[in-house]
Amino acid sequence: MSNEMVPPDAKSEVADDATVLRAPQAAGAAGNAAQEGQERPLWTGRTAWRHYIGRILIWLIASIVWSVVCWMGFTQTPALWLAATGLVVLLLLFLGPVAFAILGHRYRLTTERLIIEKGILSQTIDQTELIRVDDVRIHKTLMNRLLRLGTVAVISTDVSDRETEIPGIAQPEVLADSIRSRMRALRKKSLYVEQI
Repeated sequence: MSNEMVPPDAKSEVADDATVLRAPQAAGAAGNAAQEGQERPLWTGRTAWRHYIGRILIWLIASIVWSVVCWMGFTQTPALWLAATGLVVLLLLFLGPVAFAILGHRYRLTTERLIIEKGILSQTIDQTELIRVDDVRIHKTLMNRLLRLGTVAVISTDVSDRETEIPGIAQPEVLADSIRSRMRALRKKSLYVEQI
C-alpha cells in the first residue's frame, strides 16, 4: 500500500508552525492555546507488498513445481483435488503471513506521536511520544534499495518500546526527516517553556 504524507514536505510543516507562533499577536493567547493543543496527522502508511517480494517469488516457484509434479504424476480426479489442496496450503503458508504483516500493522505519525496499530481482529496500539525520541535510523538491504524501500528504526527513551521499527516503506528518508524535525521542534518548545 502507498504511504501518504500530510503535509507533503517539511517546508509546509515549518510554515504551519510559524503561523501558530504568530497567532497570539493577531488573535490573542486564547486562540493560540487552541491551535497549539491540536495534534495534526503528518504521515500514515503500511509496509509495502514489495518488501515481501522474495517470499512471493518462492510461493510462485513452489506452486509451479507442485502443479507440474501433480500434472505429470497423477491424472486421476482425486489427484487433481490433492493438487488443488496443495496449492491452497502453499498459498496460506507463504502469503498468509505476508497479508497479516501488511494488513495487521498500520503506522501513523502526528505532530506529537508515532502510533503503531497491530492486529486485525483484536488490536494493540503502541504510542511513542516524539519528544522522547533519541535517534532515527534507516536500514536498506540490497533488495530494498532496488525496490526503493527501507526500514525506519526509531530509538527512544520509552520503557516499553526502546526501538520501534517501521519495515519496508517507500521514501523512508522523508519519514525519518519528519520524525527528526518534529522531535527537535518539540524539544525547543519544551526548553522555551522551561526557561519561562
